[in-house]
Amino acid sequence: MFYIANVSPRSTGKTTNSTWLGHALHERGRKVIGYDADDSKQFSRWHAAGSYPFPVMQAASPAFHVTTPQLIPAGYEDGIGVVDVGHLEDHQAVGTSVLRLADLAVINIPPSMNEVERMEELPMKEFIQDMAAYRMDSKPPATWVLLCKAPTGINEVTQVRRYLQNEGYNVFTTVVPAVVKYMRTHEGSTIQAKGSVFDELVTEMEEKGLLP
Repeated sequence: MFYIANVSPRSTGKTTNSTWLGHALHERGRKVIGYDADDSKQFSRWHAAGSYPFPVMQAASPAFHVTTPQLIPAGYEDGIGVVDVGHLEDHQAVGTSVLRLADLAVINIPPSMNEVERMEELPMKEFIQDMAAYRMDSKPPATWVLLCKAPTGINEVTQVRRYLQNEGYNVFTTVVPAVVKYMRTHEGSTIQAKGSVFDELVTEMEEKGLLP
Protein backbone atom coordinates (compact mmCIF):
# COMPACT_ATOMS: atom_id res chain seq x y z
CA MET A 1 0.00 0.00 0.00
CA PHE A 2 1.06 3.57 -0.77
CA TYR A 3 0.49 5.93 2.19
CA ILE A 4 -0.25 9.66 1.91
CA ALA A 5 0.04 11.39 5.31
CA ASN A 6 -1.83 14.67 5.72
CA VAL A 7 0.04 16.52 8.47
CA SER A 8 0.25 19.99 10.01
CA PRO A 9 1.48 21.66 13.21
CA ARG A 10 -2.10 22.31 14.32
CA SER A 11 -5.68 21.95 13.06
CA THR A 12 -5.81 23.25 9.48
CA GLY A 13 -8.62 21.38 7.72
CA LYS A 14 -6.76 18.07 7.28
CA THR A 15 -9.92 16.00 7.74
CA THR A 16 -11.69 17.93 4.99
CA ASN A 17 -8.67 17.57 2.73
CA SER A 18 -8.29 13.86 3.50
CA THR A 19 -11.98 13.28 2.75
CA TRP A 20 -11.95 15.08 -0.58
CA LEU A 21 -8.59 13.62 -1.63
CA GLY A 22 -9.84 10.12 -0.86
CA HIS A 23 -12.94 10.70 -3.00
CA ALA A 24 -10.88 12.21 -5.82
CA LEU A 25 -8.52 9.24 -5.87
CA HIS A 26 -11.45 6.79 -5.76
CA GLU A 27 -13.18 8.54 -8.65
CA ARG A 28 -9.97 8.11 -10.66
CA GLY A 29 -10.25 4.35 -10.20
CA ARG A 30 -7.81 4.00 -7.29
CA LYS A 31 -8.40 1.61 -4.40
CA VAL A 32 -8.54 3.85 -1.33
CA ILE A 33 -8.52 3.29 2.41
CA GLY A 34 -8.89 6.23 4.78
CA TYR A 35 -6.95 6.09 8.05
CA ASP A 36 -8.10 8.21 10.98
CA ALA A 37 -4.88 8.84 12.92
CA ASP A 38 -6.39 11.66 14.98
CA ASP A 39 -7.81 11.18 18.49
CA SER A 40 -10.75 13.43 17.56
CA LYS A 41 -12.01 10.58 15.29
CA GLN A 42 -13.64 13.15 13.02
CA PHE A 43 -12.69 11.31 9.81
CA SER A 44 -14.30 8.14 11.20
CA ARG A 45 -17.47 9.98 12.25
CA TRP A 46 -17.86 11.62 8.86
CA HIS A 47 -17.44 8.24 7.19
CA ALA A 48 -19.96 6.54 9.48
CA ALA A 49 -22.59 9.22 8.85
CA GLY A 50 -22.04 9.43 5.09
CA SER A 51 -21.89 7.16 2.07
CA TYR A 52 -18.15 7.11 1.38
CA PRO A 53 -17.15 4.69 -1.40
CA PHE A 54 -14.07 3.63 0.55
CA PRO A 55 -13.47 2.34 4.11
CA VAL A 56 -12.06 4.48 6.92
CA MET A 57 -10.17 2.73 9.71
CA GLN A 58 -9.40 4.21 13.13
CA ALA A 59 -5.63 4.27 13.51
CA ALA A 60 -4.60 6.92 16.08
CA SER A 61 -1.77 4.84 17.50
CA PRO A 62 1.97 5.36 18.08
CA ALA A 63 2.27 1.83 16.64
CA PHE A 64 0.70 2.84 13.30
CA HIS A 65 3.76 1.75 11.32
CA VAL A 66 3.64 -1.72 12.90
CA THR A 67 -0.06 -2.56 13.07
CA THR A 68 -1.49 -0.89 9.96
CA PRO A 69 0.33 -3.01 7.34
CA GLN A 70 -0.96 -6.13 9.10
CA LEU A 71 -4.59 -4.99 8.78
CA ILE A 72 -4.78 -4.16 5.06
CA PRO A 73 -7.96 -5.79 3.70
CA ALA A 74 -7.56 -8.35 0.94
CA GLY A 75 -7.49 -6.68 -2.46
CA TYR A 76 -6.15 -3.36 -1.16
CA GLU A 77 -2.46 -4.27 -1.10
CA ASP A 78 -1.84 -2.07 -4.16
CA GLY A 79 -4.16 0.69 -2.97
CA ILE A 80 -3.61 4.16 -1.54
CA GLY A 81 -4.00 4.92 2.15
CA VAL A 82 -5.02 8.52 2.90
CA VAL A 83 -4.03 9.25 6.51
CA ASP A 84 -5.59 12.09 8.52
CA VAL A 85 -2.90 12.73 11.17
CA GLY A 86 -3.59 14.61 14.40
CA HIS A 87 -1.80 17.95 14.62
CA LEU A 88 1.86 17.40 15.37
CA GLU A 89 2.19 20.00 18.12
CA ASP A 90 0.20 17.71 20.45
CA HIS A 91 0.35 14.29 18.77
CA GLN A 92 3.99 13.78 17.92
CA ALA A 93 4.10 10.07 18.82
CA VAL A 94 1.32 9.19 16.37
CA GLY A 95 2.73 11.55 13.74
CA THR A 96 6.18 9.98 14.05
CA SER A 97 4.74 6.50 13.59
CA VAL A 98 2.73 7.50 10.50
CA LEU A 99 5.72 9.25 8.92
CA ARG A 100 7.88 6.17 9.46
CA LEU A 101 5.58 4.44 6.98
CA ALA A 102 4.40 7.28 4.72
CA ASP A 103 5.39 7.41 1.05
CA LEU A 104 4.21 11.01 0.68
CA ALA A 105 3.84 13.64 3.42
CA VAL A 106 1.50 16.52 2.59
CA ILE A 107 1.83 19.52 4.90
CA ASN A 108 -1.54 21.27 5.05
CA ILE A 109 -1.36 24.96 5.96
CA PRO A 110 -3.33 28.13 5.23
CA PRO A 111 -1.31 30.73 3.28
CA SER A 112 -0.40 32.85 6.28
CA MET A 113 3.01 33.79 7.67
CA ASN A 114 1.58 33.07 11.13
CA GLU A 115 1.03 29.47 10.04
CA VAL A 116 4.54 29.35 8.59
CA GLU A 117 5.88 30.46 11.97
CA ARG A 118 4.06 27.54 13.62
CA MET A 119 5.78 25.21 11.15
CA GLU A 120 9.15 26.67 12.05
CA GLU A 121 8.48 26.52 15.80
CA LEU A 122 7.72 22.79 15.67
CA PRO A 123 10.08 22.63 13.61
CA MET A 124 8.31 20.85 10.74
CA LYS A 125 11.25 20.40 8.38
CA GLU A 126 13.48 18.80 11.00
CA PHE A 127 10.60 16.70 12.32
CA ILE A 128 10.12 15.07 8.90
CA GLN A 129 13.82 14.84 8.08
CA ASP A 130 14.49 13.05 11.37
CA MET A 131 12.23 10.22 10.16
CA ALA A 132 15.04 9.03 7.87
CA ALA A 133 16.75 7.26 10.75
CA TYR A 134 13.64 5.12 11.37
CA ARG A 135 12.72 4.24 7.79
CA MET A 136 13.68 1.22 5.72
CA ASP A 137 15.23 3.35 2.95
CA SER A 138 16.99 5.69 5.41
CA LYS A 139 15.35 8.67 3.66
CA PRO A 140 12.55 10.99 4.80
CA PRO A 141 9.26 10.67 2.90
CA ALA A 142 8.70 12.84 -0.15
CA THR A 143 7.22 16.06 1.24
CA TRP A 144 4.99 18.68 -0.39
CA VAL A 145 3.06 21.65 1.00
CA LEU A 146 -0.64 22.08 0.20
CA LEU A 147 -1.89 25.63 0.75
CA CYS A 148 -5.49 25.36 1.93
CA LYS A 149 -8.34 27.40 3.41
CA ALA A 150 -7.01 30.22 1.23
CA PRO A 151 -9.03 33.43 0.98
CA THR A 152 -9.48 34.52 -2.62
CA GLY A 153 -7.95 37.65 -4.04
CA ILE A 154 -5.00 38.06 -1.65
CA ASN A 155 -1.29 38.39 -2.35
CA GLU A 156 -0.27 36.33 0.67
CA VAL A 157 -0.60 33.08 -1.29
CA THR A 158 2.22 34.21 -3.57
CA GLN A 159 4.24 35.53 -0.62
CA VAL A 160 3.93 32.33 1.40
CA ARG A 161 4.61 30.12 -1.62
CA ARG A 162 7.78 32.05 -2.47
CA TYR A 163 8.98 31.98 1.14
CA LEU A 164 8.45 28.24 1.50
CA GLN A 165 10.15 27.51 -1.81
CA ASN A 166 13.11 29.64 -0.75
CA GLU A 167 13.24 27.53 2.44
CA GLY A 168 13.53 24.40 0.34
CA TYR A 169 9.92 23.17 0.44
CA ASN A 170 8.07 21.72 -2.53
CA VAL A 171 4.73 23.54 -2.85
CA PHE A 172 1.78 22.30 -4.90
CA THR A 173 0.47 24.65 -7.56
CA THR A 174 -3.04 23.57 -6.57
CA VAL A 175 -4.50 25.74 -3.79
CA VAL A 176 -7.61 24.83 -1.80
CA PRO A 177 -9.76 27.97 -1.47
CA ALA A 178 -11.79 28.92 1.58
CA VAL A 179 -15.17 28.41 -0.09
CA VAL A 180 -18.43 26.95 1.19
CA LYS A 181 -18.06 23.82 -0.96
CA TYR A 182 -15.14 22.65 1.16
CA MET A 183 -15.56 24.53 4.44
CA ARG A 184 -19.01 23.00 5.07
CA THR A 185 -17.85 19.42 4.66
CA HIS A 186 -19.23 17.52 7.66
CA GLU A 187 -20.98 14.34 8.74
CA GLY A 188 -23.37 13.21 6.02
CA SER A 189 -21.96 15.53 3.33
CA THR A 190 -22.41 14.41 -0.27
CA ILE A 191 -19.06 14.65 -2.03
CA GLN A 192 -18.36 14.54 -5.74
CA ALA A 193 -14.73 15.32 -6.38
CA LYS A 194 -14.87 15.53 -10.17
CA GLY A 195 -14.16 19.11 -11.22
CA SER A 196 -13.01 20.10 -7.73
CA VAL A 197 -9.58 21.39 -6.75
CA PHE A 198 -8.88 17.94 -5.29
CA ASP A 199 -9.42 16.47 -8.74
CA GLU A 200 -6.82 18.99 -9.91
CA LEU A 201 -4.55 17.99 -7.02
CA VAL A 202 -4.63 14.32 -8.05
CA THR A 203 -3.76 15.36 -11.60
CA GLU A 204 -0.83 17.39 -10.28
CA MET A 205 0.33 14.49 -8.12
CA GLU A 206 0.22 12.18 -11.13
CA GLU A 207 2.04 14.63 -13.38
CA LYS A 208 4.77 15.08 -10.78
CA GLY A 209 5.18 11.31 -10.40
CA LEU A 210 4.14 11.36 -6.75
CA LEU A 211 1.62 8.51 -7.02
CA PRO A 212 2.28 4.84 -7.82
